[in-house]
Amino acid sequence: MGSRDWTRDELILAMHLYCNLQFGKFHSRNPEVIRLAEVIGRTPSSVAMKLSNLASLDPAHQLRGVKGLSGASKADR
Repeated sequence: MGSRDWTRDELILAMHLYCNLQFGKFHSRNPEVIRLAEVIGRTPSSVAMKLSNLASLDPAHQLRGVKGLSGASKADR
């Protein structure tokens, strides 16, 4: 599973998971993260990182001082 850009459908699925998980659950051992990774052919670490990138854009987390990761892509935005 080499590095590749996220498709629109993958981003939508990641966003759906993001909206349904608590902030502290964005890790590669979470069964829901693992399940999504299997469905879209990515690693659990890749999905967890994407969720953290999305968190960095979330105004609710920004207000709380939570930064998430700084690698959010143009597609994430």
